[in-house]
Amino acid sequence: MAVSKGLKDYQDRVAGEKRAAVMDAAITLFLSDGYDRVSLEAVAKAAGVSSATVYKHFPTKADLFGGIMARLWENEATGEGGVPPAGDPRAGLLQIGRDYAALLQRQQTLDLYRVIIAEAPRFPELGQELHERGKKPYLDRLRVYLIGEIEAGLLSIDDIPLAKRQFLGMINDVVFWPRLLIVGLEVTPEETEKVVAAAVETFMAAYAAR
Repeated sequence: MAVSKGLKDYQDRVAGEKRAAVMDAAITLFLSDGYDRVSLEAVAKAAGVSSATVYKHFPTKADLFGGIMARLWENEATGEGGVPPAGDPRAGLLQIGRDYAALLQRQQTLDLYRVIIAEAPRFPELGQELHERGKKPYLDRLRVYLIGEIEAGLLSIDDIPLAKRQFLGMINDVVFWPRLLIVGLEVTPEETEKVVAAAVETFMAAYAAR
């Protein structure tokens, strides 16, 4: 018997809520206990769902951690701002740069990266999941935007993968990595804005169409 649309929508909503609850519980446990000491069964208990539900969404612990990283980056990369319209490279890059800096400054981002660095030597799958699922939505968003500006004749870029990593790298090298290494270090909103603006100007100096 065919499932009605209303029932299907309800089932999808419940499944989505359970998936989110699992990831929320896992984040709390990973940050408090470390990756090694957390089991999928413990995540299920903390989330108030069955172990079968956890395994249905995340067959392995690496899949679960990868899902967390993907959600962390995707929520910011595909938020209300989306891909800025082409026509003003400085304005578009400022929007993307500010969004990126805001994500990097979230305490949860910092804490999860510390888990990865601490556990990656014993669990290389964490680094693999970060490479494949974390940050990719942001890089994809920037790629689409750069292509639009190239097609509009306002940017000239031969190597888009290199250019987009250069742009993001100029930001995270100042607003993220020092905070990861130096406990208690703060980067003010004014400092962050200065960093993003400088990254935009450096990028434009290199890639503005002549």
